[in-house]
Amino acid sequence: NDIPSGFVTFLFTDIESSTKLAQEFPETLPAAVGKHHSIMHEAIESNNGFVFEITGDAFCCAFANGDDAVKAAVMAQKNLSTEKWDDAVIKIRIGIHSGNAEWNGSNYMGYITLARSQRVMSSAYGEQIIISNNTYELLKENFSDINQLAFSTSRNLPRDKAGGEVRNKNIRTNISFRDMGERRLKDLIHPVKLYQVVSAGLREDFPPLKTLDSRPNNLPVQLTNFIGREEELMHVKKLLNQTRLLTLIGPGGTGKTRVALQIAADILDNFANGVWFVELAGLSDSSLLSESIMKSMGIKEQPMRTFDETLCEYLKDKEALVVLDNCEHIIESCAKVSEMLLQSSPKLKIIATSRESLRINGEQTHQVSPLAFPDPNDNNSPEKLSQYESVRLFIERALSVDQRFRVNNDNAPALAQICFQLDGIPLAIELAAARINILSPEKICEKLSDRFKLLTGGKRTSLPRQQTLRALIDWSYDLLKEKEKLLFQRLSVFSGGWTMEAAEEICADEIIESYEMIDILTGLFDKSLVISKEVLGYNRFYMLESIRQYAKEKFSDDTEIIRKHFEYCARLVDYNKFRSGEMKQIDWINQIEADLNNIRLAIQWGTENDPEQVYDFINDITEYWEIKGYFSEGMLTCLKVLKAENMVTQINKAKVFHSAGLMAYGLGKMFEANKFVKDSLSIFRELNYLPGIANCLSLTGSIFNLSLTTTEEALKCYNEALIIVRELNMKEKTANLLYNMSFSHQREGKIDLALKNKKEALALYKEINDTCRISLTLASIGVFEFRLNNFQSAKTYSEESLSIAYILGDKYLISINLINLGCTYSGLKKHENALRLIEEAIIISKECGYKANLIPSLYYLGDILSKLGQFEKASTSFKESILTGLNLGIDFFLSENLYGLSVTYFKLSDFERSVKHLSFVKLILESSGDSYTNFVNKKE
Repeated sequence: NDIPSGFVTFLFTDIESSTKLAQEFPETLPAAVGKHHSIMHEAIESNNGFVFEITGDAFCCAFANGDDAVKAAVMAQKNLSTEKWDDAVIKIRIGIHSGNAEWNGSNYMGYITLARSQRVMSSAYGEQIIISNNTYELLKENFSDINQLAFSTSRNLPRDKAGGEVRNKNIRTNISFRDMGERRLKDLIHPVKLYQVVSAGLREDFPPLKTLDSRPNNLPVQLTNFIGREEELMHVKKLLNQTRLLTLIGPGGTGKTRVALQIAADILDNFANGVWFVELAGLSDSSLLSESIMKSMGIKEQPMRTFDETLCEYLKDKEALVVLDNCEHIIESCAKVSEMLLQSSPKLKIIATSRESLRINGEQTHQVSPLAFPDPNDNNSPEKLSQYESVRLFIERALSVDQRFRVNNDNAPALAQICFQLDGIPLAIELAAARINILSPEKICEKLSDRFKLLTGGKRTSLPRQQTLRALIDWSYDLLKEKEKLLFQRLSVFSGGWTMEAAEEICADEIIESYEMIDILTGLFDKSLVISKEVLGYNRFYMLESIRQYAKEKFSDDTEIIRKHFEYCARLVDYNKFRSGEMKQIDWINQIEADLNNIRLAIQWGTENDPEQVYDFINDITEYWEIKGYFSEGMLTCLKVLKAENMVTQINKAKVFHSAGLMAYGLGKMFEANKFVKDSLSIFRELNYLPGIANCLSLTGSIFNLSLTTTEEALKCYNEALIIVRELNMKEKTANLLYNMSFSHQREGKIDLALKNKKEALALYKEINDTCRISLTLASIGVFEFRLNNFQSAKTYSEESLSIAYILGDKYLISINLINLGCTYSGLKKHENALRLIEEAIIISKECGYKANLIPSLYYLGDILSKLGQFEKASTSFKESILTGLNLGIDFFLSENLYGLSVTYFKLSDFERSVKHLSFVKLILESSGDSYTNFVNKKE
């Protein structure tokens, strides 16, 4: 049958007391669950149902027709009730609800409908079937007499000792529905009418439904659905089981109140004397806290007693949960009253929401995180985006203002960017989604640069601080002490976080002294304006971007603070720390990686305010860009700096030209690379700056190596550079040149000399502990071994190189080694392994812009596909490799690709094109002096 989609009826089940059964019957329960699964599958599938998910013992099923869902539910309950269980008796609760949901090929998109289906099921007891009003109305449309529904069993029944069936499988039974009235489900939104399914053979009498009406409470009705956070809710409930005071902390707008309300609703059944919500945001007089709690709980004042005494007396033997919402502005009173109540009421539990903890004995805190959001750099399809909680929230809120809104391939990137820029903050996302009736997602995304003007217009009934993003953060800012406000402003100079040491170095002065930094920063952390996490073994502090933008607006652009930030970043990228042995290369790389956003910000400021020093800055960080393969970013940054045309020393300008050439070379843009290196070399020769001349000659040689020219010109450049660096005793540059020269010798067919060059380079890199280039050289030797058909040796070199590359986090090296290992596995006839590795290398190369790496990757992919008999796919890969090389002006692998195409065309019986491509191969080889016969023999 087709998978139901559009308006779907969902049937959700759950085994009652499954945890208790697991504890009492650990040995026999698995067999009982197996019987349960068999019964469920039969009931669902024999009634045209589709089981789309089984989570533990819970079934999630979909039906195109509501009556099929009801018949399946009745059949399942009857068959479970008459099953012969050994000792673990399985009883299930079933909920049925109908609504809109679309099948995307792997799951259902329709969070609201699915969530409500889950809540309907959660209201039931074992052996009970509850349906929503949506499903009931659907059944009424299909049947003039709603009680004419009938079902018949159709399962293969167990047999008695005489071989007869235990019961008649052709029984037909009418089904009716008992009105359970309007009930508030635990999703807290408006009440819904529920019905119990009644049929002969089904249990009819149950306790009151597990809805909010079953226990005393004042939990407010919510106008919107609670989105996501399934794992977080489970974690918080677990924490509450272990403590009597749980404080949910976090920045404004992250959803602390909504999380607290949802938890309170979910665990309502655990509190015989109810769950009580106390809203404190509007309470300005902290002395009235106890009175406010009493009013929320409906407790009357007692003569001759204080509010505290009355409250303690009332709660002393009560099993209740109190939710104190928004405590931060009266935090001391909340702490004192909470401690008093917990001491006098042993069965009482409290959930507090605040931007800082209460700091009393027994308190457990939980940081409420923003909603999960996508990385805008990923390939975010509409289906993939729907997995993120922040996106689901945006979609639901957008639909509430414009029912025509849909996520599609065109607006998906903007939607991902919106949720990313807003850090997954629920309130900010809701305010952004409210603009969808007048702005497209693309326009909303554009206007987020001034988010405090865009993100206004919250609900008129909301608290004032919840109506705009600015007012939300104003609320927190106004509660800060003066030095906290000043440090909060200054910390906005950081982008992407900071360490304590950085804060002390940059933000301290005569007003905020270094020794005060820990206490003031801790104050901001406690008030949830600053968050922290461990990165590479160090504790780093962050602001959510919206909070940082607010702080930046408050910041007076203190030039001294900004300059200290610039100089701090310049010291971070100083490559001489590695050259002098002050720090290891991996530590230098990790240091930059952690502060990359700060460094980018510093370069931007330096370009406008200190061009001379920013040129030095660029020349240091170029080494990092090259190691990490960040060629696109490096080239764009160099161009931006050069375009500024500031007055700087010629030597610095020449160095940046060389850096731009290196980046262009890494991107395979040989024309641009050659132009930049010529400009650089011209200046260096004029200044007679030997290290710069050597660098330019080395890069020129590498450009010649990859262009349509002979190796003679490349070697001429390399040899001239080698004389210079050896005279200057520059071991790193000597190793680089030997490594580069090996490729020229390789093209000449001087394999022994090429291998000698590489091993000399490797020894020098090990001597200076250049971890990155050790990995690069090992990878290159691995390629040599592969081409000599020494596959095991090639595998050893490549795996050693790859392990270093993963430690470095160097995607460029990782991609190279994946190619090498893929080729090696192909040589070992393990083509499936080879295919997986090469495909992974292609993904990385495309994501990171390593265009030159795509040429061999695509060629080897085509070669492997051809060996696997997938000739159409192979030809596509060969063609893509050729086009990539032509666009970059690189002729490496041209002959191999053309030969590969010739083979695939032959296998596809396209003999004319096969011969044509083979003739191209012959022509290219003969024009370059290579032997066509030797080439073909190698391929054979």
